[in-house]
Amino acid sequence: MIHIDRTGFEPDVAWVRKADALTQQLINVTDIPTRNKIIEDNQNVWTELKDFLLSISSNKCWYSEAKDVYNHLHVDHFRPKKAALGIDKKDYGGYWWLAFVWTNYRVCGGAGNVRKRDKFAVRSNKSNDPNTPIEDELIYFLDPCEEEDILKITFNQNGEVTPITTSGWDYERASYTIESLNLNFKLLKEARKNIWVKSSTLISEIQNLMEQNNVAPSVLKRGQIKEKLKQLKELVQPSSEFSAAVKACLLSTGLPWASKIAA
Repeated sequence: MIHIDRTGFEPDVAWVRKADALTQQLINVTDIPTRNKIIEDNQNVWTELKDFLLSISSNKCWYSEAKDVYNHLHVDHFRPKKAALGIDKKDYGGYWWLAFVWTNYRVCGGAGNVRKRDKFAVRSNKSNDPNTPIEDELIYFLDPCEEEDILKITFNQNGEVTPITTSGWDYERASYTIESLNLNFKLLKEARKNIWVKSSTLISEIQNLMEQNNVAPSVLKRGQIKEKLKQLKELVQPSSEFSAAVKACLLSTGLPWASKIAA
């Protein structure tokens, strides 16, 4: 998971007008079945935004950074539309008024979206209508659109995503997110493990060349270091798959130069 910065991104004006009109319809309706029918009859509205949302994340899942191994990418409602299941699996009420609000959308791989479904646990200040601010909610899910949230998880050499702490609220949120989104899905772990091995190999090669060049400097070694650094830096680009795992690999070495690349 890396930070998804939506600054400067806005959907087409015509889409926004259509979505706003549907949201107003939902607000005007008082019975749940009618609201649900409006949502069900207009599912194409959020699917129309899929390419736009993918353009924000370089065609990657917003939660896993995968392009293919996490299965077909879906438009996920971060706060679910019709029901919101708590830690106790009880329904505390969905966020129907956000069904057509694009800032509630995230791109999610099928393996995660199927597991997530209506899960959305809130510790306190649960919002149940458009007049209660969602910003006051203490939620369990880590949100890739919140820069602080991505700091709660890390990765290891086995390709596993893990909480960065071992207890407390941050640990609870990270564990809930990893489990609810199936972020240790087998194919995901294998892909992250492969990128870790590739990164680790490059790091070792660069370190060895640096040590050799420090003793017996040469233009050839300097050129080799430059080329391998270029390859490593490409892996940590936000557009690359599993860039957060590559950064974790860099930081795990304890090498000052590797930490600078990860920064």
